[in-house]
Order: sequence, then structure tokens, then C-alpha cells
Amino acid sequence: MDLVLVQPYLDCIGGAEKVILKMAERYDPVIYTMSYVKEKTFPQFAEFDIKLLKPHPLAAAANIITAFDRDRRMRLVAAAGLSILNTKIKEDYDAISAHLPPSEWLGLNHERVCWYCHGPNAAFKLYEIMMIERNPVEKLLLRTGSSIYRAIEIPAVKKIEKICTCSEFTKKKISDALRRDDAEVIYPAVDPKEYECRDYGKFFMCASRIVPEKRLDFAIKAFQKFNQDGSWKLVIAGHLFENERNIEYLKHLREISKGQNIIFEINVSDRRLKKIYSDCYAYLFASVDEDWGIVILEAMASSKPVISINRGGPTISVLDAKTGFLVNSVDEMAEKMRFLADHPNVCEKMGKAGRKRVEQNYTWDCFFKKFDNALKETAKK
Repeated sequence: MDLVLVQPYLDCIGGAEKVILKMAERYDPVIYTMSYVKEKTFPQFAEFDIKLLKPHPLAAAANIITAFDRDRRMRLVAAAGLSILNTKIKEDYDAISAHLPPSEWLGLNHERVCWYCHGPNAAFKLYEIMMIERNPVEKLLLRTGSSIYRAIEIPAVKKIEKICTCSEFTKKKISDALRRDDAEVIYPAVDPKEYECRDYGKFFMCASRIVPEKRLDFAIKAFQKFNQDGSWKLVIAGHLFENERNIEYLKHLREISKGQNIIFEINVSDRRLKKIYSDCYAYLFASVDEDWGIVILEAMASSKPVISINRGGPTISVLDAKTGFLVNSVDEMAEKMRFLADHPNVCEKMGKAGRKRVEQNYTWDCFFKKFDNALKETAKK
């Protein structure tokens, strides 16, 4: 299979990047990207043929217009969208594997595109949340940019030959927002052999990118309610994509964590992260409408129960009261933390059940059995 993989930015570490790296290792594709910063993403990407998308002549203007917005990612999306519309893939290929938005826009002028949708763009997802936190100028820019984005997105998605996505939750988003109800669900995965349980130490953990949408403050508030005697610890291990918005959020998290026995480990190595998984007691997850949540699988593969917000992808991966708990409030999360702390045997039993669930349902073998066929189906069209 001669594959071209398109990912607008390879400049951070997250669930999407983990999936993309696994695809690269399997298919050895040519990778097109707008922004590649090897020091900030998985070092293994350096082993592949990475080509930078040629900037569109108007990309500079887009950067100037969106420079008023604190979220640098929005500026990258604007520039990447223009460049992708101006791109013509020259390599011979059987299929194109498009990933984060707006890579799916290649469907407007290329054939045999398989879009693996990790989640629709913020023009559809989290739009209301993003509007709340912006000033009047930023709101105007976001409203205008989102309208333009939608005008291009819907025709592009209509032409794409094949859509795959990470969960039934995201499939419904695609159907509601983009008018395609034929997306195939293929769950992102982990390799259980890379994870182990060495201990159930006296600390809970969160692993996440440091962005407001991940709602780390929700987990912090729950931990504060639970840890009244100060005998437990919370470890937040996260990667920081440095823009003003995210830096302000990290500052806020540190401020509300003062004196609470909460430790931040920023931009941790993969090895260190697995060590934290291995030694923690249980895992906390509170992201807003998370499309999937590969970190949940990593915690479960480490035989740790997961206490997650009862929304989005975790409602699929977490079996309530069997591999962890699904909760609806800060108080409920705190209550479940107390329950697990008081019942170590139940904690270990749930952790082992989670590990078994991953081994049976969420391995890369399971993933590629379906994705190989999706690419073959795309290549024939």
C-alpha cells in the first residue's frame, strides 16, 4: 500500500499523534505537514519522509488577521487550510490518509482520500465554549472564521471517499454537523505489553495536554474535596503547547493547587509517563466531550481503575462500576475517589478488569484489522 499521510501539524504530543505514529510505522508513508517541530513531538517521526506543505501566498495574511486571537492553534489552522487547498500531491499513491482538520480539505482536489476523524474542528466542536472565553475582537474573528470554515468543510467532506472515526460519539458529531452518516468507527488503541502495574501508590493521576478543554481544574476540585486530611497526592502529567491561552491556564491550575499536595510534571517523557501510570492508585479524567481518550486505555492497560466524567468517548471505553466509574459532578468524582481509597481490593479488581478489557478490545491488532480494509476500500474507488 503506497500511502500519503497528511497531518497539518506535528508539533506536540497527544492521542492523535500516537495514532498517526502507529500508522506511519505500519505503512511507511510520505507525511505532509504544515508544522513539524521534532523536539516537541514523538522523536520517531524523524525516521520518516516528512514534507512541508508549501505555504499559500495568503497564509501570511491569515496569520496577521488571526494574530489578535490568543490561541496560536487557530492561526495554524487558518494557514494550513489555505495551504492544503493549494496543494497537489505529486507522489503516486494508492490512498491518502488525512487526519486532524483541515487535512480533509484534500478531498476537494484529490481522489482516494480516507479521513480518519479524531474529532471535528472547533468550528463545530467546543464552539460555544471558545466563544465564552474570548474578548469582542476575538469573538468576531472566531465567528467569521468559523463561517468561512464551514463553507469549505461541508463540500470537502461530501466528496471524501471514506471516513473513519474514533468512536460512536464522534460518528454522531460527523453526521449532525457534516451530513455524513457513513463514518466507520475504528477505536484507537494501545499496546498492552508497553504498560504494567508495579504498585498502587497513594496518589491519583491525570495525563493530558494542558488546555482548558481537558478540564484539569475539575479533577483538582474533586481531589481537594476528597483529600481533606492531606494524606494523598495528585500528579498531573501534561504536555504544554505554548500559547498565551494555555500558559494562562497552567498558571491558573498552579494557583488553585497551592498547598494541596498536587504535583505538576510538564512535558514528561513517554518512559516517565508510563512509570507514573504503573505506580498510581487510580486515574482521573474530566475532559469536555472527549471524542475518545487514549489516555484512558493507557491507564486501564496499567491495571488502574478510571474515574471519568460521564460524557463522550469514556462512556464507551469505561464500564461503570466494573473497570472504573462514570460520574456527573465534582462531588461524585470525589466520592468515588474515597470509595476506592477505602476499598483497595476493589481498586485492584477493577484495575485488572480494565487491563483485560484493553487486551480484548483495544489493541493495535484490532485497530489495523479494520483500518487495513478501510484503506483497501478507499484505494479501489
